[in-house]
Amino acid sequence: AGDLAADDEVRADIRRVRLSPSSRFVDLGCGPCGILTLVLTTVRCRGTGVEFSRSALQAGRVRAASLGVDTLLTVQEADLNEPLPFAPGSFDAAMSVDVVLHLRDRLKFFREVVKVLAPGGRFLLTDAGVVTGAISNEDIRKRSARGYAEFVPMGWNERLLEMAGLRLLETENRTASVLRHATDRAAAMLRHRAELERLWGAAAFGKQQDSLETAAALSRSGALSRMMYLADVHAAV
Repeated sequence: AGDLAADDEVRADIRRVRLSPSSRFVDLGCGPCGILTLVLTTVRCRGTGVEFSRSALQAGRVRAASLGVDTLLTVQEADLNEPLPFAPGSFDAAMSVDVVLHLRDRLKFFREVVKVLAPGGRFLLTDAGVVTGAISNEDIRKRSARGYAEFVPMGWNERLLEMAGLRLLETENRTASVLRHATDRAAAMLRHRAELERLWGAAAFGKQQDSLETAAALSRSGALSRMMYLADVHAAV
């Protein structure tokens, strides 16, 4: 949650997953806990962040302490490609923001989410890799410069969510946020180009710029979309 538009998006999503102070919430792929700490400061519920990067979790702890919500925060270092390290029914709501794109088996992940949610629990995820137009192999190469990425057609996530035992409640196209973020970040990097090239090297800087410019171009053309999905666990599951 880095700007006002992103913060407003998270606050709307808090209402979507029906969080209250008594909720047990988990952010799957929380990074440095930006979204999670916004949830905790807004709702004052207990929240768990799951993340593979130990340094990101440490940054999240520092952020939570600075905001006075460290007593509400629990963090868990884990790989989301593996089974989630929680007992069945541990949470009332879950979010996973822009993470599923980088997972190797999203159906397995969705089934793990169902397992750790209580009956009727809500799950909100975003996927910035939904193919909605023509994309070249060069576009794919540049867009996935940061590592493994899996791009899927429209309808793919919907089908897998249903197969996992989730009922789809709402979808929303959020591609505008990718365009805004990529454009702003690319411009900021250019303003600090000399310093960043000294830190990363010219080749790495160019690779990052290519990735951001490709993300912006694909978003602008409508070829690659960022979609939000809201689902809940069937009471019978």
